[in-house]
Amino acid sequence: MPVDEQLHEVYDRAGFGAAVPRGSRPALVVVDLTRGFTEPDFASGADLTAEVTATAALVAAARRAQAPVIYTAISYSPAEADGDSVAWLRKAPGMRALRDGSPAVALDPRLDRRESDHLIVKKGASAFHGTDLAALLAGLGTDTVIVCGATTSGCVRATAVDAVQSGFNTLVVWEACGDRARGPHDAALFDLQQKYADVVPLADALSYLDGLDPRTLGQPALADLAAVPASSRWVQSGAIRLHLLDYGPADGIPLLMLPGITSPAITMDFVARELTDLVRPIVLDVRGRGLSDSAAEYDLASYAEDVDAVISQLGLDRPILLGHSMGARIVAVAAPGHELRGSVLVDPPMSGPGRGPYPTSLDAFLQQLAQARRGTDADEVARSWPRWPRREQELRARWLSSCSRTAIAATHAGFESEDFFAHWPKVPAPTVLIYGGDSPVVTAAGAAEASATNPSAQLVEVPAAGHMVFWDQPEAAMAVLRDLLERLR
Repeated sequence: MPVDEQLHEVYDRAGFGAAVPRGSRPALVVVDLTRGFTEPDFASGADLTAEVTATAALVAAARRAQAPVIYTAISYSPAEADGDSVAWLRKAPGMRALRDGSPAVALDPRLDRRESDHLIVKKGASAFHGTDLAALLAGLGTDTVIVCGATTSGCVRATAVDAVQSGFNTLVVWEACGDRARGPHDAALFDLQQKYADVVPLADALSYLDGLDPRTLGQPALADLAAVPASSRWVQSGAIRLHLLDYGPADGIPLLMLPGITSPAITMDFVARELTDLVRPIVLDVRGRGLSDSAAEYDLASYAEDVDAVISQLGLDRPILLGHSMGARIVAVAAPGHELRGSVLVDPPMSGPGRGPYPTSLDAFLQQLAQARRGTDADEVARSWPRWPRREQELRARWLSSCSRTAIAATHAGFESEDFFAHWPKVPAPTVLIYGGDSPVVTAAGAAEASATNPSAQLVEVPAAGHMVFWDQPEAAMAVLRDLLERLR
């Protein structure tokens, strides 16, 4: 029997090598990928280009998953580097070159470090020893630590062992770990796999991070439904189950309402409930939001197919389509395929190929989502949306966590890759485009282009409203909408 098979038999018999659970709140710990270790021109370094490249992919995936990124670096003060107070430096005097402020202790420039990332400066091998890393991870709500960096046999191994001893499930990504020699590298990974961590390939770690998209709703959010004067309806669109709030009356003229990028159906309750004397409002939880399923696709064509399914399965006869923001873009795609009484597009994003970017960054949306997932309240929401009515701030605080991060990111990307003006000229009359007078999304130039490219459309400005037209100026926006619906009925 070859030696490696004998080793595995010994460890199997001893009961080592079980799989590590993977939680929903990981953190990435990048160990000592500083120039003194990643560049061969430094005495303590080696060419770790491949390992840095793999780590950069992990960092990008962690950002997509909103997982914390924590960098570590070894750095000594002049007194420590030149003195005898650090026992490790007696054994490894070459490490004395890792001095505060020197190029050797700078993070590898090929890594994307941001202000929101944490940096742990340490004096020993383990990133936990003598630092606040364990407290930091606990404070972040971490249940799984992903470890990579240098060197595999030294600081990576010590950090992974202490991660387990600190109570965290631990993964070590082997392509993202480097050492000065292959033997110690392989031995360390073998020992970690058997006793402390799952040593996983990069593809596995990336898949784990990219698969994290926890959509949650607490009891207070579900209780909100009790105060909503609407019935839940369900529709199947392919493999996706879609939830809607139907305000009735059953014989009313159907008004299918499509909310924005981070707005579950209930967030438009304050609009829908004021329209039941005119129409039958039905508000869709757009795929990936509220109680509707997540999906593999979040492009305009897929969203429009969901509208088709709703109209068909609910038997909506000549409905009116109304969409806000993302929902307005969906209306522009869906409207030409149906016999409608009319359509209303409220402040549709006009960004797209060759145009300026959408004015709210993806990071801003994801930061708000992260707040919601860790627990937020109306006061914190008010910092981002100070003009909103208090109830709407409360609903957003409780319901934003029901939105899929993947859906938000894909839709935001679509704002800049899918051209609104490729569809808008085809929207049949009667159609109305409502926009906020202070909106950064539909600017004066955008409104002029919309008027020129679809001359049959009516454009209506709501003065002093921003992009969140109904939320910013509820009374004025509702007056405009009611007047339009009176004429579209």
